[in-house]
Amino acid sequence: MSSGDLTADRRFAYAQLLRRDGDAAAAAEVLAQTIELVPNWPEGRFALAETLAEAGRKYDAIPAYEAYLALDPADFMGAAVKLALLTKATPDTLPEAYLRRLFDEYAPRFEKALIEKLHYRAPQIIRAALDKARAVGTFARAFDLGCGTGLAGAALRDRVAWLGGVDLSAAMIKGAEDKKIYDQLGVGDMVDALDALSAPCELIVAADVLTYVGDLTGVFAAVQRCLAPGGLFAFTVQRHDGDGFALGQEHRFSHGQSYIETLAARRGFAVALMDAAVSRKEKGVDVPGLVVVLRGAKAWRPPGARRYRSPHEAMVPDLSGALAT
Repeated sequence: MSSGDLTADRRFAYAQLLRRDGDAAAAAEVLAQTIELVPNWPEGRFALAETLAEAGRKYDAIPAYEAYLALDPADFMGAAVKLALLTKATPDTLPEAYLRRLFDEYAPRFEKALIEKLHYRAPQIIRAALDKARAVGTFARAFDLGCGTGLAGAALRDRVAWLGGVDLSAAMIKGAEDKKIYDQLGVGDMVDALDALSAPCELIVAADVLTYVGDLTGVFAAVQRCLAPGGLFAFTVQRHDGDGFALGQEHRFSHGQSYIETLAARRGFAVALMDAAVSRKEKGVDVPGLVVVLRGAKAWRPPGARRYRSPHEAMVPDLSGALAT
């Protein structure tokens, strides 16, 4: 991560040393000097904003994050998330570029960290919920939203005849491909992937992926369009006791039970199961959540639905061809 200016890079490195030593105030001063040399360096702007926040200078950090976003509207570093937490605003979702970078970097250690450190159990919880909801037998077609490296797919593979999946992260998809349990995989947005399906699914799964989406309206609408009549939508969310949804300091959304119930009713879903569940821990503490199984009453498909193409088609096949079979 170089600014292209040797003097600026040296000052940046010194500021990082000061941050590691716990002197955020001094680091912020050095970074401010650095930005004077390279005012159009996004990473430097973001580091300054982070350091100002660490130093307790909230009202200086806010315009610093905004200056970064002016240089990088795609928000590779996730400044919009930091701004939301500082200003106590709640965004509808997290920046796609930020999530892609986060999970591309996380992929090599993802499963070890998730299972050993966070005691992640969402796939097993969803499978048990399907059993409890009396979803017996095999599903002809299932689709895994935010499939990651394939942990949910592995837990459900013996219950489905055909299994597709999508994830924003190409590195995560590579991990899923290596498991050889999916019939089709794609890299991209989950709503786009759902809107590309040319045949309905009996089961759609979202294991701990909706924690990265606040407003679930678009996801629920896409699932409704793609479920076979009477099909199931099974997912986990983090739970909070209020209404609506909220963004936490760990950059994950939590959803109120009443919010899920209202949105489900609005989209014509029947609640087959909604139970308290703990799918992971955070710093050794159980994270309260919900496991939900919704049953679709009917399915429909809007005319002219978009054809989904992965931005990484050279790496993974296009979903739409296989889904037509």
